[in-house]
Amino acid sequence: MPADHTPVDGPHRIHVRRTPTGVELDSSHRIGSLLIALARDFAEDPSAHTMALAGLDRSVHHQGGDSHATHERDALVDGLLDRWGGGSQLIYGKQVGALATALLAAGQVAIVPAQQDRRTA
Repeated sequence: MPADHTPVDGPHRIHVRRTPTGVELDSSHRIGSLLIALARDFAEDPSAHTMALAGLDRSVHHQGGDSHATHERDALVDGLLDRWGGGSQLIYGKQVGALATALLAAGQVAIVPAQQDRRTA
């Protein structure tokens, strides 16, 4: 497998890269789309979502993880994600198999030559 493989090319690209300890799944294209949606909403009304979200997040840090502010913040995030297309990424048709193949290929353990020498010794 190439060092960088793109088994999913749309509607949002997913890149798969082998790392020394596993696999890197790059969903930057999808996250970029969400950031653009956030920027558009912010341009329309700078105080509507981002200021409320920032305020709730500050409250969470002061009140703790199981506070009313946490639940309110998480509900706001869920609502914004729903508005912008959700946090999930759909993968269609042949891209499902291509992604699975790329992940399995990238996740295979490679034997480093030094380890190979120890095995045969």
